[in-house]
Amino acid sequence: MNSPSWDLFIIIFLAIATGYGFILQKEKAAATLISTYIALAVTSIWGQSVYEILSGKTILFNQVWLAGHINPFTVKVLIFAAFIVLLSLKGEYISTRTGAVGSTIVLFLYSFLTAGLILSSIFSFMDDVSRQILLSQSHLADLIYKYNNWWVVLPAIVLIVAGFKKKSYSREQPE
Repeated sequence: MNSPSWDLFIIIFLAIATGYGFILQKEKAAATLISTYIALAVTSIWGQSVYEILSGKTILFNQVWLAGHINPFTVKVLIFAAFIVLLSLKGEYISTRTGAVGSTIVLFLYSFLTAGLILSSIFSFMDDVSRQILLSQSHLADLIYKYNNWWVVLPAIVLIVAGFKKKSYSREQPE
């Protein structure tokens, strides 16, 4: 019996994340997208340091606090996920009200690009050997990782374009 492929997992993740974005509506989907960027920045800065603390490689206040058997990938994914969840739930820092015509397209883009950014980030946290094994087993994972820079840049471009659309819509429609 064949086991499910990574491509199937990635397709399901993209579909669920995109569907979840539609449930959240545009303001929360945009907040989640921004939360993902913030989580990526925090993980990039803190990931290795937190790993070293949790694995006992760094001494704090002249003593080892923890000496667990954990790998850097797990620590980075946990930090990344925690910040996305906390910032998405508690982050009230964006308003994206626009007209109904473009809002469905923008909502889809926010949701889909957030899912791609999350996958791309997780793949980048993997060590080289694990990532190469995954990329050799999954065509979609290979494409997502290959275009990592686009997954980081495109959501920002969509946020900017949507901001301009919002401004032009608010000038045309009285509130």
